[in-house]
Amino acid sequence: MYAISDTWMWQYGKSHYRDWDGRFLSLEADKETNLRTNTLPGTVAAYAFAIVLNGTSTLLYSGREITIERDHLFIYMPGFPIRIKDVSEDFAGLWLVADESFTVETPSIRNAVRSALLPIFEMRQPVVGISPEECARLSSLIRIAGEYLISENPLREEMLGNLYAIFLMDLSSILSRQSKRGGFGKSTEELFMNFMDMLPKHFVREHGIEFYADALNVTPTYLSRAVRQVSGRTVVEYINRLLLMEAIWLLESTALSIDEIAERINYADSTTFGRFFFRMKGVTPREYRKRL
Repeated sequence: MYAISDTWMWQYGKSHYRDWDGRFLSLEADKETNLRTNTLPGTVAAYAFAIVLNGTSTLLYSGREITIERDHLFIYMPGFPIRIKDVSEDFAGLWLVADESFTVETPSIRNAVRSALLPIFEMRQPVVGISPEECARLSSLIRIAGEYLISENPLREEMLGNLYAIFLMDLSSILSRQSKRGGFGKSTEELFMNFMDMLPKHFVREHGIEFYADALNVTPTYLSRAVRQVSGRTVVEYINRLLLMEAIWLLESTALSIDEIAERINYADSTTFGRFFFRMKGVTPREYRKRL
């Protein structure tokens, strides 16, 4: 997968903002901007939100043909192939794009990630219909983020993280009010959402599927199948992602030793924790902390 900065340079040959670190992007989109997506060299390691303000666009997303139109919000998840088939001449929209690591590792949006991000991103339905009022509110947040991106505010990164957290929580609230999601059976989806509700409360102490299955009165096999059916991910992937976010937050934001962090997130010892962290990040916890 390619980083945002790599794909932007591939498409435009220059940086989008002065002193831009390539982790966050907010921009207005028209037909030409939309079609430039087809020049990407591969998939992108980023989460992206596209709000359609006018016109329509038809795209192939992970092999599925999708048409988005006014008051639609399209959610792109890291690593998914995408190609634009057609765009109307009057197309207008807004894009909010955030690097995957920025999304899951920034301490300032940790609580938003834990409470709102995972249910949003892991649903397979990538298009959300929103009301004009909701569209206006989310669009305003994207435009404000764009203003901070070009500002010289010394707290720019913190402000962007907080705006992103507000955007995610607002979108999560919108989704929770909608009566229908995806095309899955009610019981399967309810089980998935109940699991997602439990996970942020228990993952630090409970790393095994058996705990969640017992609490939800189903077998581990049934829970595993339901989670994969709705989200395409496994229970272990969800648990590990949150454990990694928690470990990174503790490494970045506290003076706890590696042994203390391992104990805090319920690993038997620092060696076991270190193996987990290296598998997920490609570096040891000590190496990660030294880079800060």
